[in-house]
Amino acid sequence: MSAAELLREAIRALVAHRFRSLLTVSSITLGAFSIVLMSSLAGSGLTTLIRDVEELGGARILIFAPKTPEREAARAAEARPLGVRDRDHLAQVLPHVEAMAMYTTLDRREVQAADGTRARADVVAADAGFFGALGMVLARGRFLSADDDRLRSRVCVVAHELAQSLWGGDAVGRWLVVDGERYLVVGQLAALSHWDIDFGFEWNEFVALPFLTAADTRPEVVAGAALQVRTTHVRHNDVVKRVANAVLIERRGDVDDFQIWDFNAFMAKFHQLFSLMQLVVGMLASVALVVGGIGVMNMMLVSVSERTREIGLKKALGAAPGAITRQFLAEAVTLSGAGGGLGVVAGVV
Repeated sequence: MSAAELLREAIRALVAHRFRSLLTVSSITLGAFSIVLMSSLAGSGLTTLIRDVEELGGARILIFAPKTPEREAARAAEARPLGVRDRDHLAQVLPHVEAMAMYTTLDRREVQAADGTRARADVVAADAGFFGALGMVLARGRFLSADDDRLRSRVCVVAHELAQSLWGGDAVGRWLVVDGERYLVVGQLAALSHWDIDFGFEWNEFVALPFLTAADTRPEVVAGAALQVRTTHVRHNDVVKRVANAVLIERRGDVDDFQIWDFNAFMAKFHQLFSLMQLVVGMLASVALVVGGIGVMNMMLVSVSERTREIGLKKALGAAPGAITRQFLAEAVTLSGAGGGLGVVAGVV
């Protein structure tokens, strides 16, 4: 019997028991659907994270942050936070650097428009390189400039949703009160979608003040300052780290009161984590497929039991045991193939 004839016979036998066949196909469909859907969700989570991080520089990002010195002698001395002079010196000596920014994320606090409208927003003390280093897009006005820092200007840039909450749209030229101090809004950012990346502030609900302006009245700005560097290529990360480490140690009198975070290692760990997650999710979802397979086995067992007369008649007419086995195997393959195909299509959709 040819494959086409086997398939026709299998379909005819399955149609004769429509309801039972439908239930079995449904169980296989559910199992295949679960595997495809759950694995896809885990994979899409990793893809989304990688895409958002790559927009900011991805594995090329290095962050220099303050920490408690490890050596006793250094801890006894007064640690010196990373400052503007460190940033300016590194900007002159570091090779393979594409962008650099210094900023401090402050607590979420209440801000107020001139008409009394209030909202809560994260406050960030940032230099002129902050917006370019973090891939921010301007909707109206301008970014903060180096002159704003140098002159200690009372200006600010607001994020998209904060502008919508306080002014319903265009915020440029409005006045904003932060901690009792008035700032002129000179820029408004376009909406950002980096919802899965935490840099210490909400991407669409923050206000950025000039770094030195904020530092004049807020000591925590200097104490908590972080320096973010984006290299030209990930292979240059180690070179930049070695040079920066040597320069900062020398400038700080051999006090190791800073740490360097390399996003290349961070991304590698995330790849491992999501790969493991996909494996675990796939194994859990495959339980439904195993249950469907048991359903196919039970159905075929019942089918063989019900058709003993048919099997005996075929044997009496000279049918070989292998031919009878192939007929039932064709029915099982038809059930599994139909259910698996429908599940994969549904999962992809």
